[in-house]
Amino acid sequence: MTLVIAGTLVVFVLWPAVNVFLRPESEHWARFLGSARLWQVAANTGLMTLLSTVSATVLGFLFAYALSRPDIPGKAFFRVMSVLPLVSPPFVIGLSLILLFGRRGLVTHELLGLNLDVYGLPGLWAVQTIAYYPVAVLALSGVLRRQSPALEWAGRDLGRNWWGIFRTVTLPLAVPGLASAGLLVGMYVLADFGNPMLVAGSYRVLAVEAYQQVVGVFDPGMAAVLCVALLVPTGLFFWFQRVWLERRSYVTVTGKESTLDPVPTPAPVRWTLFGVLSAVSAFMLLTYASVFAGALTKTWGVNWSVTLEHFEYTVLRAGDLANSTLYAVIAGFCCAVLAVLAAFFIQRRPLIGRSAMDMLAVLPGALPGTMIGIAWLITFHTGPIAITGTALIVVLMMIVRSLPVGYRSGVSALQQIGPSLDESAQDLGAGSLRTFGTVMLPLMRTAFTAAFIYAFVKSINTLSAVIFLVSPGTQLASVSIMGLAEHGYWGEATALAAGLMLVTFAALALFRLLTGGRVKLFEL
Repeated sequence: MTLVIAGTLVVFVLWPAVNVFLRPESEHWARFLGSARLWQVAANTGLMTLLSTVSATVLGFLFAYALSRPDIPGKAFFRVMSVLPLVSPPFVIGLSLILLFGRRGLVTHELLGLNLDVYGLPGLWAVQTIAYYPVAVLALSGVLRRQSPALEWAGRDLGRNWWGIFRTVTLPLAVPGLASAGLLVGMYVLADFGNPMLVAGSYRVLAVEAYQQVVGVFDPGMAAVLCVALLVPTGLFFWFQRVWLERRSYVTVTGKESTLDPVPTPAPVRWTLFGVLSAVSAFMLLTYASVFAGALTKTWGVNWSVTLEHFEYTVLRAGDLANSTLYAVIAGFCCAVLAVLAAFFIQRRPLIGRSAMDMLAVLPGALPGTMIGIAWLITFHTGPIAITGTALIVVLMMIVRSLPVGYRSGVSALQQIGPSLDESAQDLGAGSLRTFGTVMLPLMRTAFTAAFIYAFVKSINTLSAVIFLVSPGTQLASVSIMGLAEHGYWGEATALAAGLMLVTFAALALFRLLTGGRVKLFEL
């Protein structure tokens, strides 16, 4: 089984990644290095990443700080708002921005009479800030929640006011969380494809440019060069995330946990936080409401009469939704099985090259979806494993893309299980597979369920990787939404997006019902 897992990781993770580096020829590199336009695209990507990462991390910190304070009103509501973008397609934010603030936007054109153009860097910056601040919230909430209130009270006893305590205690101790959040958000922003495709307009970024090189002029070699250029900063973010932060200690809790509440938040700070979080949450609600309103509007910006014809179109395209749901369920189950198996056999069985296998298991999390999609298109279009155009390649892609989180969940679960249990089973004559099935899997069922739910949510909303791999018989709802929006069919695009979100939310409600709420996908 160890060899099977290792072979799977090599074939579907390492091989395609290596192919991206081997595909470009010298003339592709020469064209890239000599093209002022492509260098401008790279500069655009860098600026976009810097701006969106900083703003999303700051906004995420405000949410996480507020959620860690017991005296901030409305925390239950803000907790839901802080994870909502993570369970819906990220490009829905870009779609709604056009509906609300575009040239024929409800707010700008209809209500304010403005002729505003949201396309370009400002619109993309706003969209990515809203779409990815929840990533920062997840990275920061645990760090802020685990800070010992005794340290704050010690600062109060020394005469510090709230600002002094925040500046000298809270913020310095949050540095590892801020760095981790910034790195994670940066990786997500770099890999974002849907929002730049919808909102960036003439402001080209590397992910969209690589897509155009494949779809527009069918130049996989140049697309591979752009993928390598995109991978360099992403790889650096990933390396810092795994190595740099792990070498630093910001321990604040030792021994018995403090039962004190944090220092009370001053009223001006408390209500300022409440106002900022309320404004962002209101915008989020307006965003999702606009998607459903667009699905019920005859012609957005022209004819505001209510109609169900767009949903009729969605019914006609029900096969796309069915494909997305079916593939996501299959991918979720297979990913959960592979994740816990890989965690057990890599971490608990004798294995040569354990560190390399561990790295391969989490590597897909560091690779932009556009790069993986192009890599798989190049690798599996011909050769010994020619599966392009089949449902199999789409499902396999979903599994590989979701594997890192499931694998890390399995490793975390194993760290809570003493090795003596599986060693005892082996002493009694049980083989590795039997030990896993009868002893370890029941103890890892929470990690298995969490991996399944996460893989389902990520797979049903995936776009950037699978857009290169779908075919007429395996079309997905997310890809269809992007195609409809790109050609200006806003009613059909919003109806299909609304259908996709309803399926996702219904599935999450069903998972919660079946698990009794014991498994939390997002811990805040």
